[in-house]
Amino acid sequence: MAENRLRDCGPCTICCRFFAVPETGKPTNQWCEHCTDLGCAVHTTRPQSCRNFQCFWLLEPQMPEELRPDLCGVVVSFNEEHTSVVIHVDPDRPDALAEEPGSWWMEPLLNAYDPVCLVCGDDKMVVRRETQD
Repeated sequence: MAENRLRDCGPCTICCRFFAVPETGKPTNQWCEHCTDLGCAVHTTRPQSCRNFQCFWLLEPQMPEELRPDLCGVVVSFNEEHTSVVIHVDPDRPDALAEEPGSWWMEPLLNAYDPVCLVCGDDKMVVRRETQD
């Protein structure tokens, strides 16, 4: 029987751009100084806020490799209350959510969560599930 365990980030560091890291003073939408082509240079000693963050790709070992955030340009995570999700789209790839494989995310997330928040750089939008009358 295969062990069901979480993935690791590997070379993916795209979340290191999107999120602020209060412990180091790193602001939102700016690359972390510890990012390398091989991943986070301080991964084993990273700050607690970095340890607390887990994207959906990390949480689901069966998710296809092409949906790894740095490959598809999209990071999906819970909001602070865990009642909805936030889709962060790489501002350098603003069409990532509209193109394969990133476009895979929207329908299943809207079926499972309401609302779905979209963030691309400074642009933010809330998408609600359509209701049947």
